[in-house]
Amino acid sequence: MVALRSAALSLLGVTASFLLTPAHSQTTLSLHGSGTTNPSKCFWHIMAKIEEQLKIRGRLTYRAVGSGAGIQEFLGKDINGTNTLQAYNDFGSGDIPIDSQDRQDWFDAGIEFVQLPFVLSAVGFFHSIPGVPSGEGGLNMTACLLARVFSTDITTWDHPDILYLNPGLNVEKNYKIFVGRRVLGSSSTYSITNYLYA
Repeated sequence: MVALRSAALSLLGVTASFLLTPAHSQTTLSLHGSGTTNPSKCFWHIMAKIEEQLKIRGRLTYRAVGSGAGIQEFLGKDINGTNTLQAYNDFGSGDIPIDSQDRQDWFDAGIEFVQLPFVLSAVGFFHSIPGVPSGEGGLNMTACLLARVFSTDITTWDHPDILYLNPGLNVEKNYKIFVGRRVLGSSSTYSITNYLYA
């Protein structure tokens, strides 16, 4: 999801017109964004193509800092989360929608923005069980089992419910599961939590 404020939308429209006419050769177009890491290569590729075709000088940037940081910067929130209503960038990108209160605060201040879906991607789970391959012939897990692992209801790889789906799994008795989690507004954590909760 990309959030663009009206100025950024205008810049995109201006960019489109500059692609068609060389009349503004002394103007520099700048468009800066930040947010989720997942589509960063897509952004960089698109921005490079736009810069190649601009008839004016252009500087388009995207910083892959994570959804939470991208939202904070787009909304102009300081390190304490106080909304300054002074954005640090022109657009933000994230899998976490901007909450309704932040949206309303901006609209009440007369500043509008839109949130647009723009790319579809996946989030996956991985393990590092010694001797167990990834993919074909590897570990089989259901959403329910994953939810139980993340809620610490299942804490070892030799749990009977895991062994039921993986009869050939050969691990030490009481081989502990260590769960790694991302923090600080991670869109991956947000997506996985909602998936497992459902």
